[in-house]
Amino acid sequence: MHSGSGQSVALAGRALHAYLNLVRRTTRFKPTIPGACPWERSREPFIALTWRGQRMLSLAALAGSPPIAILTSGQSDGTAMASAVERAGFRTIRGPGRQNRPVVHAGRPAPAFFEMRKALRDGTSIVLPADTPEVPCLAGTCAVQLARVSGRPIYLFAAVTSARFNLDEQDRASIALPFGRGCIVWSEPLYVRKAADEGEIELIAMDIADRLDDLHASAYQSLLRKRWV
Repeated sequence: MHSGSGQSVALAGRALHAYLNLVRRTTRFKPTIPGACPWERSREPFIALTWRGQRMLSLAALAGSPPIAILTSGQSDGTAMASAVERAGFRTIRGPGRQNRPVVHAGRPAPAFFEMRKALRDGTSIVLPADTPEVPCLAGTCAVQLARVSGRPIYLFAAVTSARFNLDEQDRASIALPFGRGCIVWSEPLYVRKAADEGEIELIAMDIADRLDDLHASAYQSLLRKRWV
């Protein structure tokens, strides 16, 4: 990487971290239900998922968590995000460098998959998007396969704010804005059998997509209710 390019990435990472921190500090979050966060329920590492287009408040959702590693894109546009995540105090795992290659493709895991599995074995939880840029709002099988081989539970979460700019209806992407009201909702744990075959994995992935949609709908509905202090 050229020094000029490295400086640009560092600057972009600082700017992104500063903006995410501004959104977090100026958003009035609805109190989370006690015991709802995965680390409040159990000490075991977990796998957390949300939609790629709805992940801007992920760092707020993970506040107070034990060691976390967040999967970021291996593409050049993911470098700034990785910098922002690391500035927030979280570890990063870089995904595949090629845009069209997911973490698991044609049954062959990329190196990032093995790194995530090792992190779980070492006691670090994993956060990754449920979908890919190529197939938005369709839960992939990577997290399900990761849960199967590691024995760790999957938790879904929705972190939303009333102040936002909606970008794309297809993948429901939005940019969180400061000075709004926020809501963070976690699901119940989902375990995957080690003996699960390809068909069962696909069914679980489809169920995850439906659950994530329901979870986000519930979080947005919560923002419409009576204001909280």
